[in-house]
Amino acid sequence: MDLYRLLGLNGWELLMRLSIYGTISKFFKGIDRRFRIMLAAIGLYSWTSNLPMQYNQLYVTALGANTVELGSLNGIGGTINSIISLPVGWFIDKYGVKKVIIIGLVISAAIATIYSLAFNWWMIIPAMVLAPISMNFIMPLTDMIFVETTKPQERALAMGFSRTVWAIPTAFAPMTAAVIVAVFGGINVQGIRPIYFVQLVSTGLIILFIMLLLGPSHARLAADRSNLTSRRSLTKDLKELFKGEKWLKHWAILMSLQQIGWSIASPFIPLWMVNVKGADPYILGIIGTAGQLTSALLQIPMGRLADKIGRKKTFLLLTPFSYLGTILLILAPSPDLLIGVGILGVSGAMMMGGIGGVSFIPYITMYWETVPAEKMGRWFGFTGIFAVMALPASILGGLMWQSGLTELVLLMPVLLEALITIPILTRIPDTLVKNKQ
Repeated sequence: MDLYRLLGLNGWELLMRLSIYGTISKFFKGIDRRFRIMLAAIGLYSWTSNLPMQYNQLYVTALGANTVELGSLNGIGGTINSIISLPVGWFIDKYGVKKVIIIGLVISAAIATIYSLAFNWWMIIPAMVLAPISMNFIMPLTDMIFVETTKPQERALAMGFSRTVWAIPTAFAPMTAAVIVAVFGGINVQGIRPIYFVQLVSTGLIILFIMLLLGPSHARLAADRSNLTSRRSLTKDLKELFKGEKWLKHWAILMSLQQIGWSIASPFIPLWMVNVKGADPYILGIIGTAGQLTSALLQIPMGRLADKIGRKKTFLLLTPFSYLGTILLILAPSPDLLIGVGILGVSGAMMMGGIGGVSFIPYITMYWETVPAEKMGRWFGFTGIFAVMALPASILGGLMWQSGLTELVLLMPVLLEALITIPILTRIPDTLVKNKQ
């Protein structure tokens, strides 16, 4: 009750604001064609990218890598991503998101190919380097399309709606992967390898779908990009990004801290579940499915809530659940109880879903709304610079893990967010208020 008072809600108001079925129907009828196409394409991509998610680190270590090498490989990709981020962001504003999304999907197909053919951990190095780049070229730019094609008062609802639709196929990915792994020999190289062949075929289909069906951006943004092409340069456009924008420095700190927390912890969460807590493929599958189904149930009502009471308040309401999930991850006396981790979510592993994972929707909506639509590509490129923090953070996580500080590795995202990120975020004005003015 104290939390509801803090957020300015009472039980009746909360119930009324979550009565959204009529709103969803109205929203869906007016949905943009580009939104529909990306909704379908990324639904399949979410399924195929989630197939190996709980097994990538296990696969690499089974091929011979140690935890420091595992952390380093994860960090190198983030560093390269930060180097190319600014020119890629400028390219997006200049030429549109479709080309960059297709490039990201081609890279994703190459990654699946490398994993499927590897017989030693060092052969995985190019794939692990490219993985953050591929992900960064697909999911954020899909959100950019969603923000471009929706009204401010429906934007968080649209983001939540997309995640709910994606959760339907994604919810089957962990158990599909579990069955494949179990049939082909368990949690080892031969058991995990077939997953990557499935991923390769699916990604190829997605590339063809988007190439054939996704049209250009709407006329206003097309005109803006035409002006960029004819009169602008990379340097001038980056300088223009900061004109009239007050809170970009605060966001730079937030993105750095977020990258540090994720890079320290995320490579080691599956290792903890399997090697420390004794989870088998089916437990991993149930955890993933529980997380996706929980997210599916909450994405739309929480998105609608963010459109009503604000992005920050909704984020503050949801994110503590991931802290509880992290504590349960550490203290669970048996692998069966890890299913609760899937329901609650885990700090540093938003892709696992759960209640805490739903907090990503109001957070990322507020992130995109910080700048006008014509600056989104450069804004995306600028914040991508802070992926450079991934390399030192990942190495640090690996060293801490080898030193026996495994619990602290898992707690680092919680400590960084609760003690630093949230106090900074509370200073930034809610973009919902700005859009209503």
